[in-house]
Amino acid sequence: MVFAKIFILHMILIIGSVFFSKTLFSMEAGFIQLIAPLDEPRGLCVDIRGHRDRVNVTRPLVLHTCKYDIWNLDEKFSLKDFKAGLLKMPEYQLCAQPDLNNKIKEIRLEKCKKGIAVWHFDNARLKPIAKPNLCLTAGPGPSKLTRGGKRLPSRHVARRLFLMPCSQKYNERQKWRLKVPR
Repeated sequence: MVFAKIFILHMILIIGSVFFSKTLFSMEAGFIQLIAPLDEPRGLCVDIRGHRDRVNVTRPLVLHTCKYDIWNLDEKFSLKDFKAGLLKMPEYQLCAQPDLNNKIKEIRLEKCKKGIAVWHFDNARLKPIAKPNLCLTAGPGPSKLTRGGKRLPSRHVARRLFLMPCSQKYNERQKWRLKVPR
């Protein structure tokens, strides 16, 4: 009888610690999701091109169907660093940096500049501190099926991501939220 009580108590502690660690882990990283679903009811999240071993950190970031129920480390950003003005992807130890010198203002991953805030989150808009008149903006037009979306039943889509002048005209494509994956 004593053995059974000890066993049950031990199992409760193990299950509780697993639940706590999963909950804690999920709170450390989250998605940057466009508030408006546009043409993707599952939501669009900032993403790196490619999937798993084909992730290409040298290409500009895109918007992609939010990956809630599949491998999604290429969509996760550190919540702690976000609060400090960095869009850091812990899996790659890289940060989203605005390419302000290029005519087409894309967002690329680069080595994080320690302690230097690059982004400001203001009224659901993400703005580079160096150019606060620009906002992270979902590309125009319809989303397109990804390579995997064409051949898999999940039918994921993607669209480009830019910095454009902050404007009510682009309101639907410029409002963001942090979303902790389920």
